[in-house]
Amino acid sequence: MTERLLTFPTLNQTQTDALKAQGIDVVPATDWETATDIDIIFGWSQHGAAVLQNPQNHVRWIQTVSAGVDYLPLDWIRAHDVQVTNASGAYSAAIAESTIGYLLYFLRDFNDAVKNQAGHFWQVPARTELATLANQKIVIYGTGSIGQHIAELLNGFGSYPFGVNRSGHGVNGFQGTVSMEDDADLVKDADVVINAMPATPTTIHYFNETYFNQLNGVRIFVNVGRGKSVDEAALMHALLYQNVLNAALDVFENEPLPRESKLWDYPNVLITPHQSGFDVDNIRALFGYLSDNLQSWETDGKLTVNVVDVNRGY
Repeated sequence: MTERLLTFPTLNQTQTDALKAQGIDVVPATDWETATDIDIIFGWSQHGAAVLQNPQNHVRWIQTVSAGVDYLPLDWIRAHDVQVTNASGAYSAAIAESTIGYLLYFLRDFNDAVKNQAGHFWQVPARTELATLANQKIVIYGTGSIGQHIAELLNGFGSYPFGVNRSGHGVNGFQGTVSMEDDADLVKDADVVINAMPATPTTIHYFNETYFNQLNGVRIFVNVGRGKSVDEAALMHALLYQNVLNAALDVFENEPLPRESKLWDYPNVLITPHQSGFDVDNIRALFGYLSDNLQSWETDGKLTVNVVDVNRGY
């Protein structure tokens, strides 16, 4: 029986032909409303839930194009035994390079250089205002694919970060790891804190007023994980009272970041519009995950790449 796959991302002809050669009937996103008998969903959109819950479809697997899956109707998915695979790893290299860029932006005082250039103002920074990556105590929350890629690049700069994860298990690339419950002593004298955690019930507003109050002038706070992990009001308070000196934010509680958000006006905040993982070759990696999983799916009905535990949410 031919499997029907609804794809929300636009595939090129070569990719479409490759799926057809695997015996897959490809349904483009433009036909989502009239399509029936859908078995597989590739990607997601505002119409995804309607496709998933349409009684004329029988979706058994969703291959996302994101690492996080918190936006999916997970309760419905659990109740109907729909399998989910994600895009973990597809964006990690780009996010890691973006993170290095964020750190250098503040450590090498490019933030002030950009402002000075706009005003045609020559202002040489004091040597004491500049620092290198190798001399920072860096703590990364989340030691999965993204965290490991960031750690690998930092190691190349002579910086060996600490990691925080759910259980405190050791991970290559980190000089040490602790559990989320035991992070207080680790972060109280940190220079840099990077959030690369997935969105789960335990990470929502993890970075809250209590968390930021324990910090002692963290030089840079970076969020490339999930927006809901950070209480933005608490972060703004921490920036105002210098528990945090600078922040680089790529994800937010509400996206797009509302025009009226005060974060836009903080001179010590760098905002990017959820772009840190973007790369011209993203779709190639994403399609590779889909293709590999299709092979095992067609062979024995099992998925082998980036299988999500929908009970944990990652």
